[in-house]
Amino acid sequence: MDLAVVMPHDVLADKLEDGRVHGRAVATWNTRRLPTRLTPGWTNRLFVASQGRWRGYFPLSGDVFWNPKDQAAPYALIVDPRRWTPVAAAPCPSFRGWRYLESPPGGAPEVAKPDGDTARAGRSIPPSTS
Repeated sequence: MDLAVVMPHDVLADKLEDGRVHGRAVATWNTRRLPTRLTPGWTNRLFVASQGRWRGYFPLSGDVFWNPKDQAAPYALIVDPRRWTPVAAAPCPSFRGWRYLESPPGGAPEVAKPDGDTARAGRSIPPSTS
């Protein structure tokens, strides 16, 4: 299942640095709603829009962390920041939180390719224009 989020540029840059520089295999995106249509394993994708454009996606775990002490955003989507895959920077409609995607945005392939070389090929995001 593909999900989409709008992420501030600096937050996206931090997540990419976590994977690229620090080699962290797990990062999270906190949310107030529980996604119920994720499939088991790393078969899901979290597409990221930033600064009004689609930027790419992270592989998304089928698991979700739950923290009942965080009343604002008790669920955490689990992503692998090492396997960022850029997509064409197509315009993205404005939305809040996350949403399910019926089709991948920005010219992304229909099925994620976990090929390590492809995932490592382009981990950068365009510089901030703000």
